[in-house]
Amino acid sequence: IILSYVMLRRRNIFLLFSGAILNLPAVPAFAPLRHDASCCRRDRRGVLTSQISAIREATFGMGCFWEPAESLLKQPGVIATTVGYIGNANAASKPPPSYDTVCFGNDYAEAVRVAYDDNVISYDKLLDYFFEFQKPVVGSRQYGSVIFVPKSDKEGQGRIAKKWKEYNMQKDGARTKGNLPYSIVDIEPMETSFFKAEEYHQRYWEKQRLRALVGIILLAGASGAYDAVAPFSSLQSIFGNVGLDLPSLESVCNASFLVGAGWMLLERLVDRSVSVLNDGDFVNLVAGKR
Repeated sequence: IILSYVMLRRRNIFLLFSGAILNLPAVPAFAPLRHDASCCRRDRRGVLTSQISAIREATFGMGCFWEPAESLLKQPGVIATTVGYIGNANAASKPPPSYDTVCFGNDYAEAVRVAYDDNVISYDKLLDYFFEFQKPVVGSRQYGSVIFVPKSDKEGQGRIAKKWKEYNMQKDGARTKGNLPYSIVDIEPMETSFFKAEEYHQRYWEKQRLRALVGIILLAGASGAYDAVAPFSSLQSIFGNVGLDLPSLESVCNASFLVGAGWMLLERLVDRSVSVLNDGDFVNLVAGKR
């Protein structure tokens, strides 16, 4: 009863796939911001001054978006990432996508939108990271290798991307890791808005690692590994003296395990929180958080 009450009252509770209950902070629509020491510098007198940063955004198709979004976020100058879907010309007249329609269709690609500080990292360098961390499937629209260019393209990303691709094809031909040729990279305009993917896709591996850790702890408790824990044993004795029987620690862990497994399945089935991010929206969101 207590577990059900907590689940209904707190939407920011995430449960382990194995059944763990995690009381995490509410997950934002994009990966957490990274604080960059370059935003402040000292002048000749040693006085700390602020440096005005120009936040830009870029969008890439990098295969399955979970790992590349996390890898890009670790690079200098990358402020935030979010994952979502971008469609081709055929998708422009169709309803907004969901993960299921992306998986079973040929119109949308999984994409990573990046907010970056161009005082720290250039678009050219960001393209190098895109190519290094992508995990594409050749011939797949969903998992394709794509550099998406805004239709307005005020920053000349299309021109830079074409020169970057031509230069690397002549120089290297393929990256060392995975032997992927630069020729697999497509450069195409964004025919639809960027649709931010369902919440369970955001910061996916970060959440899964924590869930797995707590899941192991709960599984150990369900097997009786914590029977000898003194505080819990003492608590049971105290409540027993007043005629109240506490459930065993194994029962609590096992119940959490089962409830969590059910919640993870339910989360996958009911979450349809796809939302539109137009050009510049992500930059505005990030700038507001800095």
